[in-house]
Amino acid sequence: MEDIKKRISKLVDLKSIISIIMVAAMVAGFFGKMVSAEQFVPLVTMIVTFYFAKQDKPDKE
Repeated sequence: MEDIKKRISKLVDLKSIISIIMVAAMVAGFFGKMVSAEQFVPLVTMIVTFYFAKQDKPDKE
């Protein structure tokens, strides 16, 4: 149970929330015909790449 709490707390940081919101906004714009496929694919790719490639700096105490 403690492991699950740690994983959830790691997911809920500002960068993760912003990344998820940006992808959701892009998907909504795509299906709402406000974002073309030419814009959608590179933007979502950049956001997802950032989300999965980011490395948090270790806390120095």
